[in-house]
Amino acid sequence: MAQNKLQEGDGTFALGMNSLLDPLQLPPGAYARGMNVVNRGGIVQCRPGYQCMMVLPEGRQQGGAMFIPKIGLPTLVFGVEGALYWSEYPYNTFNQFPDIQFSPEASQLYFKQVEQSVKLNTDGSLALLDTPRNLLIIQDGGTARTVIFDGSAAEHTTDIPPGGPMEWVGDRLWVARDTALFASDLANPTSFVEPIYIASPSQFTLPSRVVALTKTPGDLGVTNPQLLALTESGVSLFQAGIRNRATWSSTPNFQKDDVFKFDCVSSRSVVTKNGFLYWYSSSGLVSLDSAAQSNISSELSYQDAEMNESRSRLSSDLSGICACAHENYLLVSVPHEDLFNTHTWVYDGTPLISAPASVSSWNSFWTGTRPVEWIRAKVQGVDRVFYISVDYDDQARLWEAFTPDRRDDGCPITCWVETRALAHHHPGKLKEFRYADVFTSEISGVVDFAVFWAGSHRGKYKRILTKRVIASRGSIRSGETITADTTLFALKKQSRPLRTQDGRALAGNETLSSCDVEAPSSEVKDEAFQLLIVWSGPAAVRGFLTYVEPPVNDDDSGRCEENETEENFVRFDGGASEADNFEDALEEFAENNPVFTSVQTETVSQGGLTEIGVGRATSVISQENADYVASCIARRKACAALEMALPQIISIGEVANSL
Repeated sequence: MAQNKLQEGDGTFALGMNSLLDPLQLPPGAYARGMNVVNRGGIVQCRPGYQCMMVLPEGRQQGGAMFIPKIGLPTLVFGVEGALYWSEYPYNTFNQFPDIQFSPEASQLYFKQVEQSVKLNTDGSLALLDTPRNLLIIQDGGTARTVIFDGSAAEHTTDIPPGGPMEWVGDRLWVARDTALFASDLANPTSFVEPIYIASPSQFTLPSRVVALTKTPGDLGVTNPQLLALTESGVSLFQAGIRNRATWSSTPNFQKDDVFKFDCVSSRSVVTKNGFLYWYSSSGLVSLDSAAQSNISSELSYQDAEMNESRSRLSSDLSGICACAHENYLLVSVPHEDLFNTHTWVYDGTPLISAPASVSSWNSFWTGTRPVEWIRAKVQGVDRVFYISVDYDDQARLWEAFTPDRRDDGCPITCWVETRALAHHHPGKLKEFRYADVFTSEISGVVDFAVFWAGSHRGKYKRILTKRVIASRGSIRSGETITADTTLFALKKQSRPLRTQDGRALAGNETLSSCDVEAPSSEVKDEAFQLLIVWSGPAAVRGFLTYVEPPVNDDDSGRCEENETEENFVRFDGGASEADNFEDALEEFAENNPVFTSVQTETVSQGGLTEIGVGRATSVISQENADYVASCIARRKACAALEMALPQIISIGEVANSL
């Protein structure tokens, strides 16, 4: 029998995730779905971690931005239910601006950093500033007066038209309110009086409400960046790079409406990455390749088709979609089966850096938090990514993304990848599933693995591996004495080849089989098979092999099909029931829930204080994994409470060596 065994697998995942195509149609190197993974070098591994920076005030989260001063560290400015706050480095405490009030009902605040180099004197004359200054302009959509923040104080002003979307282009501040567009004086974003002295339009009118303003990302056939107004019906172009306002009225096509017939649903979805302009329309993610276009073209394509599994279940309200570009990643947070953004789609421009041709792919969707707005800034020379999130406990927090430990606030991240369907070079022919080899690497600490298999079109995933791997990390440990003579060794990340159990041997123990519901044969017999590889903790999957055998005594003759006369029940995960009625089927489904849950309590004491944390977790891997993750969460909560209560420990640096 062994000589008839067939094997097939993948040694790379460079083509990324594609949930649009049938899993049986995916080419080698692609996978059907992934959660909380990234794909670099063709290896699927746990995503970078999230680090909680601070808890934010309760109320409607209206977004935030980083103010970048001429000198000094960036300041975080954010709004909550009409109030405005600021936070300085290291962004773990905040203060409220006095006498600043926006509309508590505004869905979001709009932020735009500008530079002022000219001021308007009281007599109407202009004067150059000795030193140009950076300003952060803040709007709530047009209800309240505009706010200006200069790095030290914030104040309302009536000199800037109230509005919403803003952009700084052509040394002018452009402000949109509904269908109207206003342009500031040249080099002075705090003044809008030029039309009084110069024969030019005081405002422009768009065909529909402006959702976002942005610069053209590169040279679209013009010398300087221009202004794009993304509206509810299309995109308009303004030649905002022309600085002489007096020539605007005589410039052909200074305003050109509907250059693209794609609407925009969210101002926070607009992002530029590597010469591409992205925004989310009512039909999907749109990309404008400015680097490849010498002239504006109306031919645009939707870029998120591969994310169809998540995209097909989005909320009807897409106005809160937010996006961010970091390194070669594009992040798009969307409201999957929720009013908040529960899924963050991740696109990577360089999964294979040394490939002879450019290979880009969607990696997966990330979960764990619900981003409201992404905020990028260079802090002390390092590009950092923060975001405001309304988490599942309804508490708002500021998080930092892309932490290198691949843990969320010190707790394990659950990841999985669902492979393409493998027909073992004989499509349409029945085979019997046996077992699989999974090749893992980048393992650090305690990592729990589980592997499941299923037919490509029927049956639920069936467990064939549960294993905990302990890859010791760190040579400095609590309770151990280290002297000047102690030799410390770095500990590397580890790898493991994992072989599963025999699926055919375990088939008799499975419940909710689709046999006699979706097919007359046992689930172990199918034309193609998929693997679901799940792990909790820092680890990677670099390849897999599945083994099948031709079926024994297979009936290859024809037969007469009969009509079905009774109901058949199949759960979302492929589990099937032959119950006589729906109530019995529901009871059978409830008795075979594949999810483990755990609630753990941890007590932590330090400096005479004691805090108790409670952690909750779910897992499809094992009860042991659910207990471990819940315990990690509980300990982190207790430690976070202690950190708030205990005084900060500040290093005295080199002074310590002289004491």
